[in-house]
Amino acid sequence: MKNLLTIVAGLLIASCASVGAVIDGGKDLTTSVIDSGVKTAGNVSSAVLNDVSAVTATAANAVEGVVDTVVEEVDKQTDELQEPTKKQ
Repeated sequence: MKNLLTIVAGLLIASCASVGAVIDGGKDLTTSVIDSGVKTAGNVSSAVLNDVSAVTATAANAVEGVVDTVVEEVDKQTDELQEPTKKQ
Protein backbone atom coordinates (compact mmCIF):
# COMPACT_ATOMS: atom_id res chain seq x y z
CA MET A 1 0.00 0.00 0.00
CA LYS A 2 2.84 2.32 0.84
CA ASN A 3 4.37 1.73 -2.60
CA LEU A 4 1.04 2.43 -4.27
CA LEU A 5 0.73 5.79 -2.50
CA THR A 6 4.29 6.65 -3.51
CA ILE A 7 3.53 5.82 -7.17
CA VAL A 8 0.27 7.83 -7.15
CA ALA A 9 2.01 10.79 -5.50
CA GLY A 10 4.79 10.58 -8.10
CA LEU A 11 2.27 10.57 -10.94
CA LEU A 12 0.40 13.55 -9.50
CA ILE A 13 3.61 15.54 -9.13
CA ALA A 14 4.67 14.64 -12.69
CA SER A 15 1.27 15.53 -14.13
CA CYS A 16 1.24 18.87 -12.29
CA ALA A 17 4.63 19.65 -13.77
CA SER A 18 3.36 18.71 -17.23
CA VAL A 19 0.29 20.89 -16.85
CA GLY A 20 2.49 23.76 -15.67
CA ALA A 21 4.81 23.30 -18.64
CA VAL A 22 1.83 23.34 -21.04
CA ILE A 23 0.45 26.50 -19.42
CA ASP A 24 3.85 28.21 -19.59
CA GLY A 25 4.26 27.13 -23.22
CA GLY A 26 0.82 28.48 -24.06
CA LYS A 27 1.62 31.79 -22.41
CA ASP A 28 4.90 32.06 -24.32
CA LEU A 29 3.19 31.23 -27.60
CA THR A 30 0.36 33.70 -27.03
CA THR A 31 2.63 36.56 -26.01
CA SER A 32 4.92 35.87 -28.99
CA VAL A 33 1.98 35.94 -31.41
CA ILE A 34 0.61 39.16 -29.92
CA ASP A 35 4.06 40.78 -29.91
CA SER A 36 4.68 39.81 -33.55
CA GLY A 37 1.23 41.03 -34.57
CA VAL A 38 1.71 44.39 -32.94
CA LYS A 39 5.19 44.81 -34.44
CA THR A 40 3.91 43.88 -37.90
CA ALA A 41 0.99 46.30 -37.64
CA GLY A 42 3.37 49.04 -36.53
CA ASN A 43 5.75 48.37 -39.42
CA VAL A 44 2.92 48.35 -41.95
CA SER A 45 1.53 51.60 -40.54
CA SER A 46 4.96 53.25 -40.77
CA ALA A 47 5.41 52.06 -44.35
CA VAL A 48 1.99 53.37 -45.36
CA LEU A 49 2.69 56.74 -43.75
CA ASN A 50 6.06 56.95 -45.53
CA ASP A 51 4.41 56.11 -48.86
CA VAL A 52 1.68 58.68 -48.34
CA SER A 53 4.19 61.36 -47.39
CA ALA A 54 6.31 60.52 -50.45
CA VAL A 55 3.28 60.81 -52.74
CA THR A 56 2.26 64.07 -51.08
CA ALA A 57 5.77 65.49 -51.42
CA THR A 58 5.90 64.48 -55.09
CA ALA A 59 2.52 66.08 -55.76
CA ALA A 60 3.59 69.24 -53.93
CA ASN A 61 6.78 69.44 -55.97
CA ALA A 62 4.85 68.97 -59.21
CA VAL A 63 2.30 71.62 -58.29
CA GLU A 64 5.08 73.98 -57.23
CA GLY A 65 6.74 73.56 -60.64
CA VAL A 66 3.46 74.24 -62.45
CA VAL A 67 2.78 77.32 -60.34
CA ASP A 68 6.29 78.67 -60.99
CA THR A 69 5.83 78.17 -64.73
CA VAL A 70 2.44 79.90 -64.73
CA VAL A 71 3.80 82.82 -62.70
CA GLU A 72 6.71 83.26 -65.11
CA GLU A 73 4.41 83.16 -68.15
CA VAL A 74 1.97 85.65 -66.66
CA ASP A 75 4.88 87.93 -65.76
CA LYS A 76 6.22 87.78 -69.34
CA GLN A 77 2.81 88.52 -70.82
CA THR A 78 2.09 91.41 -68.49
CA ASP A 79 5.54 92.85 -69.23
CA GLU A 80 4.67 92.81 -72.95
CA LEU A 81 1.39 94.67 -72.28
CA GLN A 82 2.96 97.38 -70.11
CA GLU A 83 4.26 100.51 -71.78
CA PRO A 84 8.02 100.77 -71.70
CA THR A 85 9.20 103.29 -69.14
CA LYS A 86 10.98 106.32 -70.47
CA LYS A 87 14.42 107.13 -69.16
CA GLN A 88 14.95 110.70 -68.05
